[in-house]
Amino acid sequence: MRPQSATLFALLSAVAVVAAIIGGLIVIGSPNEIRMRRFDERRASDLAAISNAISTYRLTHESVPQKLDDLQQLSQQGMGLRFSLKDPEGLPYEYSVKDASSYELCAVFATATDEITGPTAFRSIFEKHGLGRQCFNREARAPVRR
Repeated sequence: MRPQSATLFALLSAVAVVAAIIGGLIVIGSPNEIRMRRFDERRASDLAAISNAISTYRLTHESVPQKLDDLQQLSQQGMGLRFSLKDPEGLPYEYSVKDASSYELCAVFATATDEITGPTAFRSIFEKHGLGRQCFNREARAPVRR
């Protein structure tokens, strides 16, 4: 007995759909992987915004802020600085002062981008990171006085 052509077509169509779904998951990753990458993009963006706020703070103060909460004053003063002091999962970003002009910002990343090969243009140093807790040493220079 030969299968009906409509049954054969339906079977082949179902196989093609399943193969396309599996292929898509392999290429772009599972929904959980995509979610983790988006969270890491948000972490990198938050760290860049915090770093910019620290630089702005340094322009009007003798040193970098002692704690990240000191930066909230800048956003309340209408400086247009918007950032979160916690990552998308609610963990606070780590901040430590090294001296009057340098500091360290840390976050826990769920994925690694430092293993990406090929031409990739990172917009900030925070976008290139490893997996797990990553720290970035930064410097906020004093304004040039004339």
